[in-house]
Amino acid sequence: RCPMMDGKQTKAVIGQTLITLCETKEVNKISVQEIAEKAQVNRQTFYYHFPDKKALIQWIYRQDALIFLTTEDVALDNWEEAALRMLKAMKQAPAFYRKSLAYDREILMNGFLQITEPLFQRLFLEVDQEQQLTKQDILFYSRFFSYGCGGILENWIHNDFPETPLEIATQLFRLAKDVEFFGHQIYEKEEQ
Repeated sequence: RCPMMDGKQTKAVIGQTLITLCETKEVNKISVQEIAEKAQVNRQTFYYHFPDKKALIQWIYRQDALIFLTTEDVALDNWEEAALRMLKAMKQAPAFYRKSLAYDREILMNGFLQITEPLFQRLFLEVDQEQQLTKQDILFYSRFFSYGCGGILENWIHNDFPETPLEIATQLFRLAKDVEFFGHQIYEKEEQ
């Protein structure tokens, strides 16, 4: 037990403890008491940082994988790289992601959607050079792509990561480029 740990380090230790416990147990079989004991902190320390186990899982997702999609410099040209880094992070802790998804899929899906919907809105604004899309179009397309990518992600984790992170990221990138390409094709035809 290290009394000199700051809040960030303590959260990281608690998070890593849950990831490690998931290698041998289902999430619903892991208690806050067990996480605290293995992390060498008391229960009050756990509750000081996280109101419950779900909040801890959400924090791990944001710190471990979703963080790669939250940087301001994510754009159409580097979307593949950001997605690849996220997918690689998930594949490094397969038991945690599979079991936490099975425990409560909403934690991952809500976190993913909260990050990707605004990201897709930015990407669609970037692609829409001719300003052909209405605000409503952009919101709908962003939601559609966010849910589609979320479904692909959920399926990938649930089925034990059958494709490599690179294969998935490449497909997502191709999809984004195809949308850009076909969008321009459609607008050109409408103008003729």
